[in-house]
Amino acid sequence: MRFNTLTLLFLSFVALTGCGDDKSSTTQPESGENPEQDKSQVVQETCSADEENTYRWVKEKVVYQICEKGKWVTDSVKAYKPGFDPCRFNFGAAFQSSHEDSVYYAGLDYVSVWLGDNDWYNMFESRMISMSLKTKVTPMIYAYVIAEFGKDHGMDDCDVAKARGKKSLCVYGADLMRQYFDSSPDAENPDDYILYRYQTYVKGIAFQLEYKFDNIKDFEPIWMIEPDYYQYSQMASEQSTAFKGDEQLNGGIPDSMMGVYFKQIVDTIKTYLPGSKIAIDISPWVSDKDSLGLEKWFSHFDMSLVDYVSTSGGRTLADSEKIRSTNKLTWKRLYETLKKPILADVGYSTGGKATKHDTAWDDIANLEARAKDGVVGVMQMDAALDYPLRASYIRSRLQVDYPWCKE
Repeated sequence: MRFNTLTLLFLSFVALTGCGDDKSSTTQPESGENPEQDKSQVVQETCSADEENTYRWVKEKVVYQICEKGKWVTDSVKAYKPGFDPCRFNFGAAFQSSHEDSVYYAGLDYVSVWLGDNDWYNMFESRMISMSLKTKVTPMIYAYVIAEFGKDHGMDDCDVAKARGKKSLCVYGADLMRQYFDSSPDAENPDDYILYRYQTYVKGIAFQLEYKFDNIKDFEPIWMIEPDYYQYSQMASEQSTAFKGDEQLNGGIPDSMMGVYFKQIVDTIKTYLPGSKIAIDISPWVSDKDSLGLEKWFSHFDMSLVDYVSTSGGRTLADSEKIRSTNKLTWKRLYETLKKPILADVGYSTGGKATKHDTAWDDIANLEARAKDGVVGVMQMDAALDYPLRASYIRSRLQVDYPWCKE
């Protein structure tokens, strides 16, 4: 779908002037009819070829129009309960300083923030939580704590470290975890370690919510635990050595111990926010055709702690059976192996560089195909300004039938 500058300017004009209430812009209901119930599929004036498949609000967050086959067609936003729902396909966007206002996020299902680059719970993260409470969208937290902790110690992501003249987390990350995962009197700073940062973040959110919920269990954020977590393990180090020549200094952390560390992270989160939902990173580059496969890796984790699996790293494919173009793993294979709903993410690439809204994830046929493979939501890291409107249109037409909702 294309969304041109003229359309976005029109949307801004509608919001500022309230022209959506101009009765000349829509076909009027007959006497005695509810005007909010009789605006579906009413053909309006013609639209140009450049406007085909673009949207505009007629009444903000209630009635909109889409240009289809040269005509503006009016339709209403279908009623739905705000917040992430695993029994429908969900639409999410990243929380950004360029549009922090709640008006933008209202109409989406969840909103994300990356957490870990400070040793305290900061105001940006606090504003995201406040906005999510106001709009009733579900907050989703990319807990990138280990990697960000490594960056504080002169390291960088594996795929950009060399270019930036830094130590690679694929070489020095395992030793970092061994030294700093929990408090140690031999640590450079015994009061700052990986689990300590988790405690700081979770306690900060819990304190913010102290007067918002009668029962803190009612607050159910989604925690995406440690994108790239796999890279610190013994299995990953052996695989990386075979393919790229990178090996963790002093060896990767034993895979069974990676499962123990994961449980400690989850336990820390749930100590303060017991209603939290947990997503485990699946690392799409893990081969599914040899001994270093999915079953072996995830056998070291207590999967009863896990609600979702996530595909962090962006660049996931909506129009393909494969999760990412350069990797073997398929959506179907992932779901069949782990039997957990899948969270996709798009809109960024190497080093977190934004790549704009991925319109392939707006295509209904693509979404229905991915839903059959177990995908329950997509996070657009660089979402279009009219994404809530697109989501409203797609949500009302999308047909999904998730097996976990039949149990």
